[in-house]
Amino acid sequence: MKFYRTLHPRPVVIIGSGNIEEGEVNFMACSWITPIAEDVPAVGFACDKEHFTHTLIKKYKEFSVNITEDINLIWKVGTSSGKEVNKVSTFNIKIKRGKALSVPLIENTLASLECKVIREVEVGEVVFYIGEVKSWEASDFDEYGYKEFWRLPLHKGGKAFTFSSKKFYLPK
Repeated sequence: MKFYRTLHPRPVVIIGSGNIEEGEVNFMACSWITPIAEDVPAVGFACDKEHFTHTLIKKYKEFSVNITEDINLIWKVGTSSGKEVNKVSTFNIKIKRGKALSVPLIENTLASLECKVIREVEVGEVVFYIGEVKSWEASDFDEYGYKEFWRLPLHKGGKAFTFSSKKFYLPK
């Protein structure tokens, strides 16, 4: 049994790395991601040092966070290596350049964030990247997040995914 399963299911996203203008683009699945701060809008995620994503983030110092309900795409980019395959062409991923940064964004997602790396923390086999959110957009969103919250996939582990089904509001 793995200790971190006590924190699952977790939202699962696709991290984009590289630089569209330079023609270097990669995507990886990630559920080890969290908001960090609001005053400096920041998110952080853990990336294995062996991943191609790590190589590209070290080079360009930026990344994107793409939130999609497409668990098939999440699985494909999460189980293949960008060192061995061009994921954009192999999986027919429609991409666009970020508005603030040259990071790759996936078209038609629930949300996307463009992040500039402001800190890197090495812990064991991973680097925890903290990125300042320079631009973001989300569809069908209100003060509590996604209006259709059940569309956000959660990763339980391995091939197991789930979606939320209930929303509760506490009485005032």
